[in-house]
Amino acid sequence: MKKVLTITALVLLISLSLIAGTLAMYVVEIDDLAEGSVVAKEFILEEGVTNTFSDDVKIAPSETVEWKFSVKNYDGQTISETAMDLEFAIELTAADGKSAITPLKVTVFDENNNPVETTTEGATTYTFADEFELKDEGQEKTYTVAINWPSDDAVDINYAGADFGTALAVSVTGTQK
Repeated sequence: MKKVLTITALVLLISLSLIAGTLAMYVVEIDDLAEGSVVAKEFILEEGVTNTFSDDVKIAPSETVEWKFSVKNYDGQTISETAMDLEFAIELTAADGKSAITPLKVTVFDENNNPVETTTEGATTYTFADEFELKDEGQEKTYTVAINWPSDDAVDINYAGADFGTALAVSVTGTQK
């Protein structure tokens, strides 16, 4: 009986060893097979170098006043890494303590002196769109805002004097494409 028990134990031990060895051959673990990370792209929209706007510029019927401004998609060496849509808003309001000069007409020109859009007489908000394409170098876009007071002898006198003034504000929103 001792011999049968020993042989059974030995057969069991050999069987378990074979099974354990066979299963061990099919278990493989690979640590850190692949690694990576992501970082946010730069998204830059800033006031450009050009800004010729000033306060209390005098205008009379049949005259035009022009200002230039620009926006850019870079800051020193860092360039926006996404293409973006630009939405510009020009708002005309009465200057502080004054009544608005309502016959004024606003026209915005791009850097090639092509009109982007023109407001109708008396408009208070004007919008236009542009874009920065995705490029390796920084870009700057310059625009000219022309304020014209078309002469109309029948109503010009209604806006004469220091009690009338119109303030102009330009804002821009950049959206990633």
